[in-house]
This record gives sequence, C-alpha cells and structure tokens, in this order.
Amino acid sequence: MLLLAGSVVHAQTGGSAPEAAGEMPFQRGTVEVGGIVGATLPVSWLRAHSDRRITMASLDVGRVMTDEIDLGPLSGHFELLLEITPLMLLHQPAHAFGLTASPLHLRWNFAPVRARRLRAFAECSGGIVYTNQAVPARTTGFNFIDQAGFGVRVETRQKRAWLAGYRFQHISNAGRVKPNPGANFNLFYVGVTFLH
Repeated sequence: MLLLAGSVVHAQTGGSAPEAAGEMPFQRGTVEVGGIVGATLPVSWLRAHSDRRITMASLDVGRVMTDEIDLGPLSGHFELLLEITPLMLLHQPAHAFGLTASPLHLRWNFAPVRARRLRAFAECSGGIVYTNQAVPARTTGFNFIDQAGFGVRVETRQKRAWLAGYRFQHISNAGRVKPNPGANFNLFYVGVTFLH
C-alpha cells in the first residue's frame, strides 16, 4: 500500500477521462462517507484464538487523493480515510466494550471491472483502541490496533455502493506494559458508502 501511495509522484496521470453517465464519480477530490458492521469468525487463522471474538460498527470519512494512476492491472485511486468505531464488543471470554480511532486509514481502490460496477480494494490502517477491560486479559485497556485487508465494492447507484471485506486485526500495547502477548482477529464486514 505504501509503495502504491509513493508512486503517485511518479505515475499519476494528468487527469482521468470524464465519467460516463451513471458511473461513480470516483476521482481526485471525491469525498466518501460510509459505515461498516463486522464480526470475527471463531477461527484460528494467523494465530487468532477461536475463543476471542469482536463485533464492531464503524464510521468512515475519506477523500480520494489521486486521479486514476496507470499501473497496468494494478491501476486505481489512492484514498485516505478516518475511521471511528464507537461500538466495539470483545469476547475473550469475558465481555469488554471499546472505542477505536484510526486516523491513518489507507485504501487503494483498483480500477473497476464488470461493466464498471465492481471495484476491488486493499486497505491498511493504524490506530488506538480503549476498552473498559484489559485486552488481552491482565494487560491494559489502552492499546494500538493495526489492520490490513481487502474487499470489493458493488456500485448500485451513481453515488452509492455496498462493501464487503476481510481484515486481519492485531491489538497490542506496543511493549508499554508487560506482558504484551497481543491479540489477533479475523474480521469480516459489510457496509454502505456514499460519494460526494
């Protein structure tokens, strides 16, 4: 993701072609507002514990930072978002409630396919999370959260799309408190987004 963002200086096109009628206005300066809801499955992929689960609802505000960058099959737009999660429920196995803020959420939106209605994306972010109980248990309630994943948007109207995606999440205290075992999660989510 960072390499793709860094290539903006060298590979940005002089401007994208005018959007066709009925097509999403996905261009530099477009503002995206949306929300997602997600939950983890009780699976142990990537060192996740099957008895630890997260359910969360998040709000996103983003801005498309580039016109379409021509990188062949990896062509697309770079977007910077702010994600706030006012509702997070963790089960480990005791319940904990939390709030999350990811002020640096990077998303690469690939060029659309299938009559320009489907658009895949890859994303990563870093942020902070505060919970009313220590996560993991016997550590601390103030942690950092790193996320990376991918998804697809299905454009149903000119300025609206449905999202579905997967994120690998890692929560830890970055060594501020000992022990620092961290906790991993596999989050699957759906959402809706609007472009302005």
